[in-house]
Amino acid sequence: MVISLTVAMKSKETKIKDVLLLNERIFSICDAWPLNNSYKKFVVYMTYLSVHMVMMNLDLYDVMGNLELMVENILSNTVITTTYMMLFLLRFSKLIKSAIAMMKRELAEDDFRNNEERHLYLFYNVISSTYGKYVVKSTTFMVVLLYYFVPLAKLLKSSSGDGNSSMIYELPVRFRPFLNYEESLRNYILMYLYQFPVVWVGLFHTTTASLILNLALHVCGKFSILSYRIQNIVEDSEKSFQVKVKELVRRHVELIAVANTINSALQYILALELLQSSIRVAVSLYTILMLRDDQIFELCTFVMYTSIIMLMLYIYSFIGEQLQTESIKVNDAYYEANWLKLSTRGQKLLLQCMCNGRRTLNLTAAKFYSFSLFGFISIMKTCFGFVSLLRAVI
Repeated sequence: MVISLTVAMKSKETKIKDVLLLNERIFSICDAWPLNNSYKKFVVYMTYLSVHMVMMNLDLYDVMGNLELMVENILSNTVITTTYMMLFLLRFSKLIKSAIAMMKRELAEDDFRNNEERHLYLFYNVISSTYGKYVVKSTTFMVVLLYYFVPLAKLLKSSSGDGNSSMIYELPVRFRPFLNYEESLRNYILMYLYQFPVVWVGLFHTTTASLILNLALHVCGKFSILSYRIQNIVEDSEKSFQVKVKELVRRHVELIAVANTINSALQYILALELLQSSIRVAVSLYTILMLRDDQIFELCTFVMYTSIIMLMLYIYSFIGEQLQTESIKVNDAYYEANWLKLSTRGQKLLLQCMCNGRRTLNLTAAKFYSFSLFGFISIMKTCFGFVSLLRAVI
């Protein structure tokens, strides 16, 4: 990230990217984008997912007691159920809609006073852009395709063997099928095609994480610019000192309100993410440990799958840590201002701002967990504890 930022800062033609465009394009596939006025594709897709979720839970009931099949069901059931709830929250949350509209408006305004402020914001803009480019567009798309075509690869492998080997009819996602496909190639093809829309849930899920990243890092960039302006408040002589302080305090209050709005809008989505991601990491790691040596294709798929989940958890922890850091830096900026050039009255005014500006902001999951890099380590310890439990039980 730092290398990319350095290259971007040296380029004179670098522009701030609207990182929400990728989110809008992907969510528009099913009309889940909050600013979209159409609901037709959204209703169709959510109805499809509703039916599929019912059949998945029926399958979970059927395999109850068989821990290996239960693990296989839970691996896909958790992400589909979570994404289903996420799409509803995104589509109908007024807070998320207002947060997205605010970010788009501020990106269009391009309110940077100098190149230094632009570079401060560019640091976070590059992170958001890189995540969208390499995680959402490239890696997730590849994993989605691999996940969908793994059963087909098994079928082709079994069919190319000797004449005594039986055909392996498996579907990408476990569910109670409408047709008996295990002994009929025609029914198998129909069920296989039926499941094609459901595998794109993975792409929508990662895009939701990208949207959260974009909104949170946008606020972090604005806090970074505010800290820079406060630190250089004495050198800026265009306005009277009291007017400048009043303007900066007003901006600080606005950013705190925006950060709290975003946190309130996303807290339930983040709570779902925290719960199901921890379960999926543990189940995926267990699946990797249980694979045979000759299952190279499945191994690569699950390694990439697990890496994306762990990366998403790290991203949430990273942006939570950055939000804490940038909110604290605002208060530190008052201390780092050139106090010696101020009058006694001006120094007292900055001191009052320091006392009233001590506010550490957090990215929370339903207000019971605050994301941070230290918390990420705790989550990983919990996941590996789940893996040990699964190995002991099964």
